[in-house]
Amino acid sequence: MSLPTILHMKGVARGRLTIEYTGRLIPEEVLKTFTEYKEMLNEIKEKGWRYIYIEITGKSLMELEVADYPCKIIPYGVWAGADAFTLDIDLGRRLPEVRVGEVEQFRINIATKSFPRAVTVDLAKQVITYVEENFWNWKDEWKDDQSRLQPAKEVYEVVKWLIEEKKFKLHENYQIEKYQEIKEKFEKY
Repeated sequence: MSLPTILHMKGVARGRLTIEYTGRLIPEEVLKTFTEYKEMLNEIKEKGWRYIYIEITGKSLMELEVADYPCKIIPYGVWAGADAFTLDIDLGRRLPEVRVGEVEQFRINIATKSFPRAVTVDLAKQVITYVEENFWNWKDEWKDDQSRLQPAKEVYEVVKWLIEEKKFKLHENYQIEKYQEIKEKFEKY
């Protein structure tokens, strides 16, 4: 069969089709599959804190059993350009179910009463990526200033919970030694 004959070919597609998508994911879809993230978010709420989704990325899979779906070969690759081909399969109104296959990043901000961004964490990697400066850059002379001490204590409670109970690690921009030093001071207040 020659190339011009193929270009005008229409037919039907049969078999199993799997499409893998890498990019942003919908939080609700992730939480259906990865219940450990949902449990963590529930714990955050139980502690009286709030959270905001920042960035959720990973892989989604779409699997479809193709049985006599109309199709044709188009002489132009949408992504590859000229001298390429696209297979066009008409799915009609049968949109396949999408499921989350892998989560690469699930970043959220944890908010306290005083700070909408007290701590930022990546639940997928179990890493604390940001800590509010009011706590992280604590100065001893601030201990008598309630406007600084109380909000810093809120952040301290979040960081302590993440590190000590949830076993999260600090991002490389933060040192565990500094956390331990600040922790000792806050346990005295």
